[in-house]
Amino acid sequence: MQAINFSSDYGSATRRRAWITLLGLSAMFATSLLWRPSDNGIILCPFRALSGYPCPGCGMTRAFSAIAHGELLNAVIYNPLSPVLFVAALLVWASAAATLLNMHNVREALARLRPSTLACHLFMGVMLIWWVVRLAGGF
Repeated sequence: MQAINFSSDYGSATRRRAWITLLGLSAMFATSLLWRPSDNGIILCPFRALSGYPCPGCGMTRAFSAIAHGELLNAVIYNPLSPVLFVAALLVWASAAATLLNMHNVREALARLRPSTLACHLFMGVMLIWWVVRLAGGF
């Protein structure tokens, strides 16, 4: 088992980004777990509020809350891409924590899981195709 070293092996900018990432994602995960959104007509998406059309990420807040409550099917119904983004957010959170705790082996292992640029572009393409399908289908 690797000992946790709290000394600063990484640069201050890297540690600052890790703190911001860790705190921001922790707040997102806590909100997902504690908040149960309702379908009361309140629109949180600025794009949808202004245009009346759903954005590619519409439903993601409800989907992340559903995932946090173990409701994977509901999450996929809200936004089919949500499980992939939720897992990605968990991995980014773990990498930020590993950075702050100077857990080099964990950080390196997580870095190997990082998708290639091509995979990111393909995912963005799938997200845009989903958006077009959603708009065309009216759901």
